[in-house]
Amino acid sequence: MVKKGTKSEQFLTMTLRITQYGESILHQDGKVVSTFGAELTGLANQMLEAMDQAEGIGLAAQQIGEAIRFCVVDVPEHPEYPMTCILDGKPLSPSLLMPMALANPEVSPLPSDEYYYEEGCLSFPEIRGEVARPERISVKYQDLEGNVHQLECDGLLARCIQHEVDHLNGVLFIDRMEKKTFAEIKTEVKELKQRTLACLKEGKLPEIPPRKE
Repeated sequence: MVKKGTKSEQFLTMTLRITQYGESILHQDGKVVSTFGAELTGLANQMLEAMDQAEGIGLAAQQIGEAIRFCVVDVPEHPEYPMTCILDGKPLSPSLLMPMALANPEVSPLPSDEYYYEEGCLSFPEIRGEVARPERISVKYQDLEGNVHQLECDGLLARCIQHEVDHLNGVLFIDRMEKKTFAEIKTEVKELKQRTLACLKEGKLPEIPPRKE
C-alpha cells in the first residue's frame, strides 16, 4: 500500500524490485513461512527499505517476487485517521509497534462498519481508487522469531494490514473495488498491464510509467 498523496516512481533503483501489475506472482497464494530468525529478519529489513524508498506504508512478499505469507507495514500517525491497538490483550500506542513484520497473518473482521477510503498500491504506480473495508480487525500472526501474537486494531493500520494480507492470498485492491470505481481507472490499469507484459515478452524488467505532473 502506498502513502496517500505521494509519488512512487523510484523503486526500480533499489536492491529489491517491486513487481508490477501484469506479473503473475501477484496472483499467487503465499506459502506458509516455516523458517524464522536471521534470514527472515534480513528479508524484512530489505522490504522495509524498499517500501520506505517507494513511499509506501505496506509491502507484501509477492510484491518483491516471493510467494510466501509475509508482509511488512509501517503506518504513520495521521491526525485525520486515528488508530488504536491492542496487542496480546494490552492497549498499546500504534507508533510503538512500527515498523511491523507479520508472518502467516490471519485476519478476522471485528464488529464495525465498513467504510470507503482511497487506496494506492506500489504495484500500481499512480493508480488509486476507493475500497470498502471493515474499520476494525483482529489479526493473528507470527513475528520474526516465530512467536505468535494477536493484534486488534482499527483505522489506517487495519486497512493497510487487510490490503497486504490480500496480496498474500493473490487478491489485489482492484479486485475489491466496486464496478463504477474500477471503471474510472480501467484504462490506466489496462495500459499498465500491457506495458508490463510487453517488457516481460522482451525479457526485460517492467518499467515505471512516466511521472504524472
